[in-house]
Amino acid sequence: MHHNLQPIVTIILCTYNRAPSLRLALQSLVSQSFEKSAYEIVVVDNASTDNTSALIKAFQRDNSSSDITLVVESKQGLAYARNTGCKMARGHYLAFIDDDCIASEDWLQALVDCYEHVKPLPWSVGGPILPRYESPRPRWFKDSYETDTWGDQPRFLLNGESFTGCNMSFRKEVIEQFGGFDADFGMKGDNLALAEETQLFQKIWSAAGKACNCYYTPRAVVYHTIDPYKMTVAYQLKRAFSSGQASWTMTREHNLIRRLLVCTASAALIAWYTAKAILHIKHGYRQSWMVEQLYPVVSNIGRLLAYLGIRMIFRQRHQTIVCSD
Repeated sequence: MHHNLQPIVTIILCTYNRAPSLRLALQSLVSQSFEKSAYEIVVVDNASTDNTSALIKAFQRDNSSSDITLVVESKQGLAYARNTGCKMARGHYLAFIDDDCIASEDWLQALVDCYEHVKPLPWSVGGPILPRYESPRPRWFKDSYETDTWGDQPRFLLNGESFTGCNMSFRKEVIEQFGGFDADFGMKGDNLALAEETQLFQKIWSAAGKACNCYYTPRAVVYHTIDPYKMTVAYQLKRAFSSGQASWTMTREHNLIRRLLVCTASAALIAWYTAKAILHIKHGYRQSWMVEQLYPVVSNIGRLLAYLGIRMIFRQRHQTIVCSD
C-alpha cells in the first residue's frame, strides 16, 4: 500500500530464501513506536525460490495500514538488492535491517532522533546488534561472537570505524553521492561474502575525512537471530577467511613492490598469530579456543591467498568451495 505523504524514513529489508524468519522481522517493523504514516517499508526479494513472495504479499494484506512495498531484484547479490531498495525509497533517511533480525520497538525513533537533534548533522546513524537464539546455544558459544557494538555510550565514530549492515542508516543524499553499494562485495545467494557496507564506509571516510559524521546510539537496538549452523567453529572460521579475502579486494593494490610487502607482512602475521594461539592453549572449551585464537590466523590466510590471486567462495550452510585465479 502507498500513502500520499512522503515518509521521513524508508526501511530497506532485503531477503533471500528466509521465509520462516521474515515474518518476525516484518512484524517488528510494523510494530515500531514511530508514527506509522512517517515511514515506509521496502522489501526487496532477491530472487528467492521459496515462498518468500507469497508471504510478503499476505503480510501486506494483513497490515494494510502500513506502507509496505515489495520489489523483486532478480540479479543475485545483497549489494544489488540494497541498491534497488535505495532507488525505490522515498524517505529522507534510509534504514537497513536484515531478514533474520528483529528491531526493538524504539529502533526507528532512536535513529531519527539522532538525525534531528545531534550536532553536527549525522551522515549515518547505527546501533548495537545483539544475538537472539531460537535453538539451544552450545555451552562454548559466547554472545560476544555475534555481538556488534560500539559501547554503552552514544558517540561519533572515529575515522575508519563503521556500522554493520543489519543495523545502519544513512541520509539518502549520502547514499546517492557515493554511488551506493559495490556489487563486488557482500552475500550472493547462499555464498558467504562480506564487507559491502564496510567498503561503502571506507569510500565515505576516504573522500570526506573528518567531515564525515557517523553517529552511534545504543538506543537503536537490533536483535540478530543466530541460526544453528552459525554456532559452529567451521562457520566462524569460514567467516574469518571471507573477511580476510574481502579486505584484499577493498585495497586493490596493484603495485608489485607494495603487493610483495603486504604478502610478506601477512605471512609474518600468520606466523605470529599461530605462535600466539599455541601459547594460549588452555583448559576449557576447545571450540572457544579455536574461534578466538585461530580467527586472526585464518583471516590473514584468506588475505594472503587473495593477494596471490586465489579466491575461495564458501557456501554458508555447506562446505562447498570454488577457487578462482
